[in-house]
Amino acid sequence: MNPTGWLSKNLIFITGKGGVGKSTVAQACAQYLASQGKKTLLCHVLQLNNEEQRLIETAPNLHEITLKASECFREYIVLKLKLKSLYKAFLSNKIIQYMERAAPGVKEMVVLGKIWFERLNYDHVVVDMPSTGYALTMIHTPFNFAELFPGGPIYRDAKDMIETFGNAQETAFVTVTLAEEMPIQESLELAADLKKLLPTNPSWLVVNRLIRVLPEARSLYANRWSELSKEEASSSLWRALDYLIHRERQQQEQLAGLKESWSPYIKPWLEVEEASDLEFKKRSNRITELILPNPGSAHVG
Repeated sequence: MNPTGWLSKNLIFITGKGGVGKSTVAQACAQYLASQGKKTLLCHVLQLNNEEQRLIETAPNLHEITLKASECFREYIVLKLKLKSLYKAFLSNKIIQYMERAAPGVKEMVVLGKIWFERLNYDHVVVDMPSTGYALTMIHTPFNFAELFPGGPIYRDAKDMIETFGNAQETAFVTVTLAEEMPIQESLELAADLKKLLPTNPSWLVVNRLIRVLPEARSLYANRWSELSKEEASSSLWRALDYLIHRERQQQEQLAGLKESWSPYIKPWLEVEEASDLEFKKRSNRITELILPNPGSAHVG
């Protein structure tokens, strides 16, 4: 199976634990699709904050937008009621707050509705979702509204959204993780929850920032490390190489365990190398700069 089969889908939701690089993956995905001549929209969903909602063209075939709940709400009212005269009234924060109390999740519903609607206008819509917990809350929203409203336009839209999200030919849910215990565990929990909600459309997985030590460097380390003087072993290059060797080993152990735990989701995962565009020495020096000032840190940029 193709580990990047999700790139062919019309609607691509990308999420994951904070700090795993999901926004970078979403950006790279959108840029790639646009470079292939596909009309692409990259949506940023930033915890439904108050960022201004603007549609901008950032590259040929690529538009980006940061979604704002109040603006999505306005568009929904105008689209459904066909009454532009209600524009200002429904933009009122008090009205939105009232509806949020009466029907919790309305903000999430209208933002998802905006994303769902825009899929008709683009070859691909790539969604940079919030971190795992809030992303899952958002995805639950159409299910909640389908139960809350027995009929009417909101009910019909909720049911249609559920059908679209469950269609593996149209929609892909992609979870980005690191080869570390906590991000992997959170990713598995998200995948399990999504499978319960959408059993016909299991999540895909991207394992980001994998370290690949060159065979020559690994051989050099094996042959020389034990013979180095204390001064040589403390040099930036050797300390970085020592870190890389051990970090790669830890990551491979995590990947070995992932093979079994990911099996219920059938789909293969995509492995993305960390700093793969840099030669080994430059990469080593860069990691040294990041790691050595704070030896206890596990962060690699």
